[in-house]
Amino acid sequence: MKKTTKGALAAGSAAVLLMGGAGTLAFWNANTDVDGVAVTAGELKIINDNCVDADWVFDSGEDEADKVYAAGDLIVPGDELTKTCTFEIQATGEHLRANLDVTEPSLSGALAPNLTLVDTYQVGGVDLVDGDITEDNDGDVVTANISVTFNGSSTNATQTLAGALSDFTLSLTQDHD
Repeated sequence: MKKTTKGALAAGSAAVLLMGGAGTLAFWNANTDVDGVAVTAGELKIINDNCVDADWVFDSGEDEADKVYAAGDLIVPGDELTKTCTFEIQATGEHLRANLDVTEPSLSGALAPNLTLVDTYQVGGVDLVDGDITEDNDGDVVTANISVTFNGSSTNATQTLAGALSDFTLSLTQDHD
């Protein structure tokens, strides 16, 4: 065999050996088995509500206590119309946090800038701070008070103006930070 052939054969063999070593694991490793887990989701619901059927009622400043607002009744500065409704909370799940709120309300019409919407919530006569609910409230009956107030310091320019509160949704929304 010629020297050049022997040299080429030796170089090729060396290259094959070097490439074969490139895939070798050059560090230690270890592993262990980890058990899986089966999970089931909780729930968050408003049930047994009477919010659609509840009346809008004038504030207690009226001669007639709990006077129900009727279409065509005229309001004056300082009046407050309140809708009080009740519903039950279903709130199950570890670390469940949720918030009650009125969503998508809009005040319209020329009187709208002089109207204010406020929503408050109670369980057993105790205010829910910021409408916050947890799994501890599961089964609780909530009283919601949604009020529209005609600004008591409104000027004569508001006389005979009209305004409206659109239909809205009372929502219970999970908030897990």
